[in-house]
Amino acid sequence: MATAEIYTQLKAFDEQYIPFPPFVAAMTAIEANLQMFRETGVATHMLVTGEAGTGKSSLCRWLAHQHPLRVLPERDVIELLITAIPPAASIGGIASTMLEALGDPYASTGSVAQRTHRVITLCKGCGVESLLFDEAQHLQDRGDTKTHYMVGDWLKHLIDELAVPTVLLGLPRVENVLQVNDQLRRRFSNRRRLAVGQSDTDSIESECLQLFLSLTSLIDTPVSSHPYSAQEMGVRLYYASDGRVAYIKKLLFVALRWALEQDLDAIDASMLERAFTAEIWWEGIGKLNPFHPDFDCRRLDRGGEPFQVASSLKRMRSR
Repeated sequence: MATAEIYTQLKAFDEQYIPFPPFVAAMTAIEANLQMFRETGVATHMLVTGEAGTGKSSLCRWLAHQHPLRVLPERDVIELLITAIPPAASIGGIASTMLEALGDPYASTGSVAQRTHRVITLCKGCGVESLLFDEAQHLQDRGDTKTHYMVGDWLKHLIDELAVPTVLLGLPRVENVLQVNDQLRRRFSNRRRLAVGQSDTDSIESECLQLFLSLTSLIDTPVSSHPYSAQEMGVRLYYASDGRVAYIKKLLFVALRWALEQDLDAIDASMLERAFTAEIWWEGIGKLNPFHPDFDCRRLDRGGEPFQVASSLKRMRSR
């Protein structure tokens, strides 16, 4: 297969969204809040949390695609203003990032109060109907509790002035900002979690298998679970991804690339085994690789493993 055609297929696959139930539920709720605001003027806010790779940024991109910038003769219309909070951002830094998204050529100039005033003025002028803050956990990555309260107070003032539906999307630790500011916490009492394992009828392993099958349906290359049964493949996919959508997609993306480059007839478990080592954990070989026959079925969340929990990371850094 020609290189250009390989890249075209890989790009098309990479741009696909996986409509797993929590993603669809969050997307539907955000759209419903926007519609209610348009009909009633009532602004309701939402917190969407999830570990890395669970689809928060993909959700923002999908919504941006559904509500693109509209350039009119008299002004630009920005229905959804999506802002990625920069790491360890100050209040002024957040305001500047919003101003850049709004097209302000002097986004970094002026005091915090002046920049905040311009944000509010431009949002109203551009017809902003909803605010989305991606990477919202960065709101609490700088300073102490007092700083977090001040950031929360500034955000509360902003959303009260604009009075449009607002969504915070971030890692679970974003809730720390809400915990130190009662008024902000009340505004974001409606919460959604992007994670598999919330179904009342399907196991988390079955959900991972369903996600995988949804992805395989998007490509022309056949995929085989051999030598494992479908049920066992679901278990191995769960441990290989920790139930995170992005990792399942990454595994299949790498295997698809190899299959196309080498003109292979199908993708099988042995290719997923190599993909896990190549793209997710370079030490994941033998019994530490979920697709290896000798894998000891357990979460790979211990020290130095790919899904190590945050508390373990903190202990390692303190040492």
